[in-house]
Amino acid sequence: MSKKTSLFVFALVCIFGFIIGNGIYGLYNANALSYLSNDSAACNNCHVMNEVHHDWTKSSHQGVECIECHLPHSFTRKWLAKAYTGLDHAYHFTFDKHLPTNFTANADTKAWVKENCMRCHGDYAHNAIDPTKGGKGSKNPADSSLDCMSCHHNVGHLRDF
Repeated sequence: MSKKTSLFVFALVCIFGFIIGNGIYGLYNANALSYLSNDSAACNNCHVMNEVHHDWTKSSHQGVECIECHLPHSFTRKWLAKAYTGLDHAYHFTFDKHLPTNFTANADTKAWVKENCMRCHGDYAHNAIDPTKGGKGSKNPADSSLDCMSCHHNVGHLRDF
Protein backbone atom coordinates (compact mmCIF):
# COMPACT_ATOMS: atom_id res chain seq x y z
CA MET A 1 0.00 0.00 0.00
CA SER A 2 1.40 3.39 -0.91
CA LYS A 3 1.98 6.11 1.62
CA LYS A 4 -0.76 8.24 0.02
CA THR A 5 -3.30 5.39 0.24
CA SER A 6 -2.32 4.65 3.84
CA LEU A 7 -2.81 8.30 4.78
CA PHE A 8 -6.21 8.35 3.04
CA VAL A 9 -7.35 5.16 4.86
CA PHE A 10 -6.11 6.58 8.16
CA ALA A 11 -8.04 9.83 7.55
CA LEU A 12 -11.23 7.88 6.73
CA VAL A 13 -10.87 5.74 9.86
CA CYS A 14 -10.39 8.90 11.96
CA ILE A 15 -13.42 10.63 10.42
CA PHE A 16 -15.70 7.61 10.81
CA GLY A 17 -14.33 6.99 14.30
CA PHE A 18 -15.11 10.60 15.23
CA ILE A 19 -18.66 10.34 13.84
CA ILE A 20 -19.37 6.98 15.47
CA GLY A 21 -17.77 8.07 18.76
CA ASN A 22 -19.88 11.23 18.89
CA GLY A 23 -22.99 9.21 18.04
CA ILE A 24 -22.31 6.76 20.86
CA TYR A 25 -21.56 9.61 23.27
CA GLY A 26 -24.79 11.36 22.23
CA LEU A 27 -26.85 8.21 22.79
CA TYR A 28 -25.15 7.65 26.15
CA ASN A 29 -25.57 11.29 27.20
CA ALA A 30 -29.26 11.23 26.21
CA ASN A 31 -29.77 7.99 28.16
CA ALA A 32 -31.17 6.52 24.93
CA LEU A 33 -31.66 2.96 26.22
CA SER A 34 -34.12 4.23 28.83
CA TYR A 35 -36.57 5.02 26.02
CA LEU A 36 -36.87 1.31 25.27
CA SER A 37 -38.40 0.77 28.72
CA ASN A 38 -41.87 1.56 30.02
CA ASP A 39 -40.46 3.52 32.97
CA SER A 40 -41.80 7.06 33.38
CA ALA A 41 -38.34 8.21 34.48
CA ALA A 42 -37.40 8.11 30.77
CA CYS A 43 -39.97 10.84 30.15
CA ASN A 44 -38.12 13.05 32.61
CA ASN A 45 -34.74 12.79 30.85
CA CYS A 46 -35.31 16.20 29.27
CA HIS A 47 -35.42 19.29 31.45
CA VAL A 48 -38.53 20.59 29.68
CA MET A 49 -40.45 17.70 31.23
CA ASN A 50 -39.42 18.38 34.85
CA GLU A 51 -42.57 20.33 35.73
CA VAL A 52 -44.87 17.84 34.00
CA HIS A 53 -43.15 14.86 35.63
CA HIS A 54 -43.27 16.54 39.06
CA ASP A 55 -47.00 17.18 38.73
CA TRP A 56 -47.56 13.57 37.64
CA THR A 57 -45.86 12.33 40.84
CA LYS A 58 -48.45 14.28 42.87
CA SER A 59 -51.48 13.29 40.77
CA SER A 60 -54.07 10.57 41.27
CA HIS A 61 -52.43 8.69 38.38
CA GLN A 62 -48.93 8.63 39.91
CA GLY A 63 -48.96 4.82 39.93
CA VAL A 64 -49.66 4.68 36.20
CA GLU A 65 -46.66 4.89 33.87
CA CYS A 66 -46.69 7.69 31.27
CA ILE A 67 -46.99 5.26 28.37
CA GLU A 68 -50.16 3.77 29.85
CA CYS A 69 -51.95 7.01 28.91
CA HIS A 70 -49.79 8.58 26.23
CA LEU A 71 -49.11 5.69 23.82
CA PRO A 72 -51.24 3.07 22.10
CA HIS A 73 -51.25 -0.37 23.67
CA SER A 74 -50.94 -2.81 20.82
CA PHE A 75 -47.33 -3.98 20.41
CA THR A 76 -46.87 -2.68 16.86
CA ARG A 77 -48.65 0.65 17.34
CA LYS A 78 -46.78 1.31 20.60
CA TRP A 79 -43.32 0.74 19.09
CA LEU A 80 -44.14 2.70 15.94
CA ALA A 81 -45.39 5.57 18.10
CA LYS A 82 -42.29 5.38 20.33
CA ALA A 83 -40.03 5.48 17.26
CA TYR A 84 -41.90 8.36 15.62
CA THR A 85 -42.30 10.52 18.73
CA GLY A 86 -38.75 9.75 19.87
CA LEU A 87 -37.23 10.82 16.57
CA ASP A 88 -39.50 13.87 16.49
CA HIS A 89 -38.45 14.90 20.01
CA ALA A 90 -34.78 14.24 19.25
CA TYR A 91 -35.00 16.42 16.15
CA HIS A 92 -36.68 19.30 18.00
CA PHE A 93 -34.35 19.10 21.01
CA THR A 94 -31.34 19.12 18.69
CA PHE A 95 -32.28 21.59 15.97
CA ASP A 96 -35.28 23.66 17.07
CA LYS A 97 -34.07 26.96 18.46
CA HIS A 98 -37.63 27.93 19.45
CA LEU A 99 -38.49 24.82 21.43
CA PRO A 100 -41.60 25.38 23.56
CA THR A 101 -41.30 25.05 27.32
CA ASN A 102 -44.45 22.96 27.39
CA PHE A 103 -45.53 20.63 24.64
CA THR A 104 -49.11 20.51 23.49
CA ALA A 105 -50.67 17.20 22.55
CA ASN A 106 -51.21 16.57 18.86
CA ALA A 107 -54.26 14.80 17.41
CA ASP A 108 -52.64 11.36 17.68
CA THR A 109 -51.68 11.84 21.33
CA LYS A 110 -55.17 13.09 22.19
CA ALA A 111 -56.72 10.06 20.49
CA TRP A 112 -54.37 7.69 22.37
CA VAL A 113 -55.21 9.33 25.70
CA LYS A 114 -58.94 9.05 25.04
CA GLU A 115 -58.54 5.42 23.93
CA ASN A 116 -56.54 4.62 27.08
CA CYS A 117 -59.00 6.36 29.41
CA MET A 118 -61.67 4.07 28.04
CA ARG A 119 -59.40 1.02 28.22
CA CYS A 120 -58.95 1.49 31.98
CA HIS A 121 -62.18 3.21 32.96
CA GLY A 122 -64.59 2.11 30.24
CA ASP A 123 -66.53 -0.21 32.53
CA TYR A 124 -68.18 2.75 34.23
CA ALA A 125 -67.55 5.59 31.76
CA HIS A 126 -68.99 3.92 28.66
CA ASN A 127 -72.45 5.39 29.28
CA ALA A 128 -71.08 8.93 29.48
CA ILE A 129 -68.47 8.84 26.73
CA ASP A 130 -68.55 7.43 23.24
CA PRO A 131 -64.88 6.94 22.27
CA THR A 132 -65.83 6.73 18.59
CA LYS A 133 -67.09 10.31 18.65
CA GLY A 134 -65.16 13.57 18.77
CA GLY A 135 -64.71 15.99 21.59
CA LYS A 136 -61.60 17.82 22.73
CA GLY A 137 -58.79 16.64 20.47
CA SER A 138 -61.12 15.08 17.92
CA LYS A 139 -59.92 14.70 14.36
CA ASN A 140 -63.41 15.97 13.51
CA PRO A 141 -63.63 19.41 15.19
CA ALA A 142 -67.27 19.80 14.10
CA ASP A 143 -68.17 16.98 16.50
CA SER A 144 -68.37 18.59 19.93
CA SER A 145 -69.39 15.55 21.98
CA LEU A 146 -67.76 15.08 25.35
CA ASP A 147 -64.70 12.99 25.93
CA CYS A 148 -62.88 12.16 29.17
CA MET A 149 -60.56 15.15 28.88
CA SER A 150 -63.50 17.56 28.64
CA CYS A 151 -63.92 17.29 32.41
CA HIS A 152 -60.80 15.49 33.60
CA HIS A 153 -58.19 17.54 31.72
CA ASN A 154 -55.78 17.78 34.65
CA VAL A 155 -56.06 14.30 36.15
CA GLY A 156 -52.58 13.11 35.18
CA HIS A 157 -50.67 16.36 35.56
CA LEU A 158 -52.67 18.51 38.02
CA ARG A 159 -52.68 21.46 35.62
CA ASP A 160 -53.10 21.95 31.92
CA PHE A 161 -49.98 21.53 29.84
